[in-house]
Amino acid sequence: MALWLVFGGVIAGAQSATWPSERPPGPLAAREVRFPPYEVRTLRNGLQVITVLHHEQPAVSMRLLVRAGSVQDPAKKSGVAGLVASLLDQGTATKSAEQIADEIDFIGGALGTGSGSDLTFINSVVMKDSFNVGMNLLADVVRNPAFAPAEIERQKEQKISSLQVSSNDPDYVASVLLDRLVYGFHPYGLPNSGTPETLAAITRADLQEFHSRYFVPNNMILAIVGDVMSDEAFAAAERVFGGWPRGEVPAVTVVDPPQPTRRVVIVDKPDSVQTEIRVGQLAIPRKHLDYMAWDLAVKILGGEGANRLHRVLRSERGLTYGAQAETEARKQAGHVVAETDTRTETTGEALRLIVDEFSRLQRERVFERELSDAQAYLAGSFPLTIETPNDIATQVLNVVFYELPVEEIGTFRERVQAVRPDDIQRVARQYIRPDRLSIVLVGDASTFIPQLQRVGFTDFDVIPIEELDLMSATLRVEKPRAQAADSPVRGPGPAASANGVRGPGAAASPDHRAADPARAAYAGTQVNPAAGDAADILQSAIEAKGGLDRLRALQAIVADAVMELQTPQGAVSAATKTYISYPDRFRLDTLVPGQESTLVYNRGQVWMKNPLGVEDAPEVARKDASASVNRDVVLLLLAALDRRLPVRRIPENETGRTPAHRALEFETPDSGPVRLYFDSRMQVIRQSYGARGMEGEPMRGEEIFSDYRPVEGLMLAFEAQIMRAGRVIVKRTLKNVSVNDSLADALFIRPQ
Repeated sequence: MALWLVFGGVIAGAQSATWPSERPPGPLAAREVRFPPYEVRTLRNGLQVITVLHHEQPAVSMRLLVRAGSVQDPAKKSGVAGLVASLLDQGTATKSAEQIADEIDFIGGALGTGSGSDLTFINSVVMKDSFNVGMNLLADVVRNPAFAPAEIERQKEQKISSLQVSSNDPDYVASVLLDRLVYGFHPYGLPNSGTPETLAAITRADLQEFHSRYFVPNNMILAIVGDVMSDEAFAAAERVFGGWPRGEVPAVTVVDPPQPTRRVVIVDKPDSVQTEIRVGQLAIPRKHLDYMAWDLAVKILGGEGANRLHRVLRSERGLTYGAQAETEARKQAGHVVAETDTRTETTGEALRLIVDEFSRLQRERVFERELSDAQAYLAGSFPLTIETPNDIATQVLNVVFYELPVEEIGTFRERVQAVRPDDIQRVARQYIRPDRLSIVLVGDASTFIPQLQRVGFTDFDVIPIEELDLMSATLRVEKPRAQAADSPVRGPGPAASANGVRGPGAAASPDHRAADPARAAYAGTQVNPAAGDAADILQSAIEAKGGLDRLRALQAIVADAVMELQTPQGAVSAATKTYISYPDRFRLDTLVPGQESTLVYNRGQVWMKNPLGVEDAPEVARKDASASVNRDVVLLLLAALDRRLPVRRIPENETGRTPAHRALEFETPDSGPVRLYFDSRMQVIRQSYGARGMEGEPMRGEEIFSDYRPVEGLMLAFEAQIMRAGRVIVKRTLKNVSVNDSLADALFIRPQ
C-alpha cells in the first residue's frame, strides 16, 4: 500500500523544515577507542571461532560466515548461492519456517541470512540469557536446511519477479552493466542474484549439492561477540558444531577480468528524463597493501562530505542532486566507480566533468586539507562501526575473511592518519587509467548523443534497454525479436530481466505453487490474458487482492517494517511501526539511530513529534500525506468500483517498458493520474503518480511492489520501493502485519 512507502519523503521534508537554524556546537576532541579483548581458536574440524568480550549491552551476536558465494555458483546456474542463503531460515529438518520465526521472536532475538560474491552469512542476535537457544537455532539452520520444494518455488518466484521489475530501473541497469564491463565474464561481472533464466533452471538437487560442498566447518568462520565469557562461547561452539565432520572444499577456477579498456555503452531508454551515469575501472583487492591509501584517494574523489565530484557537479554546476565515488574491494579483485544522475540535456557536460576529475586525481597532488578532511571522516566514524556486538562481529569477520590480522581493527585510526599526500599521488598514478575507463549511460540516447560528441566521446555502443543481455558477448540478445516467445509478464517480445537476460519470466515451475498453502491464494488468481475493459480488469484486481467482501470489511492494518532511506550522507536504516485506520487515518512511528519520530494523518490534519516536541506538520508533509492516502491501492480499487473516481484501461502501447500484464489509470484529486500496473496474477507490481522533487519541481513518482503474501485473506506486498526520477529513495521490508486489530483513537489525536 502507498501509505507504507511515502513516509520516507514525508519524514525527510518534515525534518529539514524543522531542523534548528542556529549554529551547531563545535566537535568534541576525539576520544581514545580501544577494541575489546578477543580470542581466536580453531576447532578440531577446522571451524575458526573468534570471541570478543563486550559487556556494555546484555546481548550476544553470533555471525557465521561461509567462504562461498556467487563465485561458486555452478555454470549456467547463477543465483544458487543467493537462493541457498534465502532458504536457510525457511525451514529445517525438524522446524518449519513459522516455528523458526516464532522461536526467535519468543526470545526477542533476530535471525538473518544473506550472500555476496565471495561469501554467505548467517547472523543471529539474542539477549545474554538466550545465548544457548540462539546457538542451537543458528546451528540448526546452518546444518539442516530443509530446502522444501514449495518454499524453493516461492523464493524463486519472488526473485524472478524482483528481477523483472528491476529490468526497467535505470539505476540498477547502469550498476550491473558497469560490473559486466569491468569484470567481463569473471563471476564479479555477473549479478549475484542470477537471472530469470538461470533461477528457473535451479533444482533442489543444485541447492543440496552447493550446501554439502561448501557448508563444511573447515570452510567457515564464527564470531561470537557480546556479554559472554570466552570459555562459555567456545564451549557452545564446540557443543553445536564440534561433531560436524570437516569436508573437502573444491577449488573453483574462474576467468580473469579483462584488462581495462575504454568502452562507452549507452542503454537507450527513450522515456527517461534523466540519465544514469557510471564511470569505473578495475582496481585492487581488499588485501592489497595499498588499500588504505587507495580508499582515501577515492574518498577525496567522491566520498562522504565535500568531495570533488559533489563540489564540481552539484555545488558549482548544479547538474545533479549528488555525485559519489566508491571503491569496491573484494577477495580476488576490486574496482572503483563514480556515479550520478543528471537531466538528459546536461548528460554530456556531467560525463565530461566526471572523467576530468579522474584525470585530475591521477595527474595532480591532492591538497593537505582534502586529505585531512577525508581522514577525519574515516577516523571519526570508526567508533560507530564497533558500537554494538553485531557491529564488532562484522568488523572481525571482515578482517579474518580477507586474511588480515585482527590487530588491524585496533590500529585503524593510526593507519588512516599515517597516509600522506605523496601516498595518495603514488596510488592515483599507479592505478587510475583515465583513458581506459568503462562508461555506462542509461537514458534517452537520441537526446544526449550529440552532447557526447561535442565533449569528445565519439566511439560508443547504443543498445535498446529491451535488447540488453549481460550473458552475451555482444551485450545484446541474440534471438531476433520476431522469434521471441510470448512472455507471461510482458506479452509478445523479449522478456527483458533485470540484467537483460531473456528467460521464462514468472512461469517458474507452476506445478509446485498449489502445494504451498502460503501461495495458494496468489496462485489461484491468474486471469485470462485476453481480459477486456477497465471494469473487467478492476474486478479481477479486487478478486486478486482478497475479494470485495474482504476489502470492504478492511478497517485497520498494523505493520512492523524496516525501511532504508537514501540520503545525501548515505543510506539510513529505520525501524517503523505503522497504524492504518481506514479510510482516512494513519500513524507512523520511526526509529532511526539516535532519534524517534512520529507522523500522524488524522482526517486531513497532520501533526508530527520529534525530539524537539510536537507540532503541526509543514504544508509539504501535509500534502504528501494526503496524497498518499488518496492513492492507497485498496481505496483506489473501491473508489473506482463505486464510481467515485474515473478509471480507464491503459492500452499496451501506453505502458512503455513496464513489464505489466494489465494497467489501469485512476484520476485522483491530489496526485493527478495514478497508474497501477498488474502482473499476470493481477497483483500490483508498480504504481506511478505525480510527485515533487527536492526543489518542488514536478516529476513522476513510482512505487515498486514484490513478494506478495496472504495476511488474513488479503494479498500484501512484503517488499516495496519508492522511486523518484528513476532513483530508489526508500526501500521497505515488512516484518509483521496484523489486520483489523482494534486501534485506539488516542493513537491519532495530537497531544496538547
